[in-house]
Amino acid sequence: MLKAVSLNTSPKVSSISRRFSFILIGVITFILIVFAAAVILFDINRIESDLESRLDNAIKLAQNSLPIPLWNLDYMVVNDFVEALFLDESIVYTKISWKNQIITEKHRNGFVLKNIGSNTQPKLQTESEYIAQSSDIFFKEKAIATILIMMSRESVKKQALLQIYGTVSLLILIVVAVWLTSIFITRRYISLPLLKLQGAASAIAQGDLETDVEKSGRDEIGMLARHLDVMRGSIKQLFAKLRESKEKLEEHSRTLEQQVESRTLELARSVDELKALGEISQVVNSTLDLETVLTRIVRHAVQLSKTDAGTIYEFDVKKQVFVPRINYGTSAEFVAALRDSKLRIGDQTVIGQAAVKRAPDQIADLSGVPDYPLPYTQQAGYRALLALPLLRENRLIGGLVVRRKAPGEFPVPVVDLLQTFAAQSVLAIHNAYLFREVEEKGRELEIANKHKSEFLANMSHELRTPLNAILGYTELILDNIYGDVSEKIREVLKRLEKNGRHLLSLINDVLDLSKIEAGRLTLSLNEYSIGEVIRAAVSSVEALAAEKNLELNVSISEKLANGQGDEQRIAQVLLNLLGNAIKFTETGAVGVEAVVSDNNFLVSVSDTGPGITDADQKKIFEEFHQADGSSTRQKGGTGLGLSISKKIVEMHGGRIWVESTLGEGSTFRFTLPLRVERQVEQP
Repeated sequence: MLKAVSLNTSPKVSSISRRFSFILIGVITFILIVFAAAVILFDINRIESDLESRLDNAIKLAQNSLPIPLWNLDYMVVNDFVEALFLDESIVYTKISWKNQIITEKHRNGFVLKNIGSNTQPKLQTESEYIAQSSDIFFKEKAIATILIMMSRESVKKQALLQIYGTVSLLILIVVAVWLTSIFITRRYISLPLLKLQGAASAIAQGDLETDVEKSGRDEIGMLARHLDVMRGSIKQLFAKLRESKEKLEEHSRTLEQQVESRTLELARSVDELKALGEISQVVNSTLDLETVLTRIVRHAVQLSKTDAGTIYEFDVKKQVFVPRINYGTSAEFVAALRDSKLRIGDQTVIGQAAVKRAPDQIADLSGVPDYPLPYTQQAGYRALLALPLLRENRLIGGLVVRRKAPGEFPVPVVDLLQTFAAQSVLAIHNAYLFREVEEKGRELEIANKHKSEFLANMSHELRTPLNAILGYTELILDNIYGDVSEKIREVLKRLEKNGRHLLSLINDVLDLSKIEAGRLTLSLNEYSIGEVIRAAVSSVEALAAEKNLELNVSISEKLANGQGDEQRIAQVLLNLLGNAIKFTETGAVGVEAVVSDNNFLVSVSDTGPGITDADQKKIFEEFHQADGSSTRQKGGTGLGLSISKKIVEMHGGRIWVESTLGEGSTFRFTLPLRVERQVEQP
């Protein structure tokens, strides 16, 4: 056994202690110096920033408070404002002036200004002594004065010096205290105990496990000594403890694996539930086939609840019975028995009780309910039942029942999950009900619209026949076929003929619209010349344009080829557009232009009328719609012309639109394919 090294002759350990003390003191001193410098610089910058902020706030206050007094020449308020500024002891000089005239000026005692020539701006004696800022004062965006404010940095310097003196003094005290404390602590509490501990450790390292270790210390070194003393016995028991720890670790590992497996199963079940809910939501939103949706709902409900069968009932309000709508996992005989059972609200079945409670109801074991109203349920092997009512705004519309062959209560998570499926079933049944209602209303509207179109077509034809007779007899009378007619009666007959033809035009419009809606209007496709159609239409409206002294301009390309389409209907569109342009234009001109563009005829009818608003441009092609405005009301009309023109153009496979600016006129354009081989069916 080695002899312990003498504690009094250990220069190496003593040297380490001293070096440790020097390094510790040096590091602490350096950190304190850096910290003190940073604190001083931070405080100086903070004080300087605070000074600039106060100066900026004083300028802004002046800009907000002085415009009205300065504009009103209320210098008493201005002087009071300057006096208020001097409540800040850092402000040493304030001047308010306009151009070369000083309105007010104030400075503290002892403050001296140096002017440069006639310039009223002060020259600072030393840039570091003061901080100054000037700004114009505006009243209603007009400069009415200039304010100059100067603040002294003297307070900054004083505070900075006090900060430096205090920080340096505190730094010196801390360094001295650290120095003395370090020397005392390292010698008494580190060096000497470590030397003793070194000797004991050396003996133990040589194999002397009986060496006495000084354990009287209560600090970390004393604790280290006690641990060193305990280490001798601990080494003997090391392998036993390692074996024990290994067994505990293995047991913990097995427990952890079980927990992970259990959690994995829970997560897998949650994923399955979410996937099922997502699939059901997708089906509910993507199809209105109630059988498909309810089948998927009941199938997922049975699978995720780990039951054997399920049924979705629909409640018949008239008969007050539950009708089984969808069954899953049940035999045909069982389904037939369910349909014959006539389950009602309040009976002793699980669905009847759930309907009364408006909440889920379950039977954990049918063997304990000998008088259950549906004996065939237990005969089919089912022992546990769970029913959930299907409610829509607290109105009963059905129920969901799942059956399990194993007895036992259904856990709360399963009940909650099935309530979600029940909610999806309610949504699906409600959507299907709404869809059936919409379909029924749609069929009724379709029949009504067809009857309306047929009625308009028949009535328009019945009205046109006698009206043509009236116009014919009127023309014969005007032609003196039945004898001479006096001028007074002739004027009345002319007005009668004019209004009759206007009425005939309106009836023709209604007849055309009703034919289009009833699908009875067909195009007569033949060769035609678009130029001749335009010239014929222009000739028909020349008299109308002449009555209003309007120019009628026609621009037709000479290279226009012949087209194929319904010439009469195309002429009807042109006459409608030209008639509208002349009707709504009081002065100026009406123009027609036709060109070929992208294998289409492009025809434009322009005018210099009042124009059409953006809102009306989107609606003027609708049936019975007229643009707002007094001019439109004065001109009259049914609002069918543009709608009929749009349908005729679209039947040719073209399109029609308007470009208009209020006060500048309008331009209606439509395109027609050069060759229309077949009529485009209207939706």
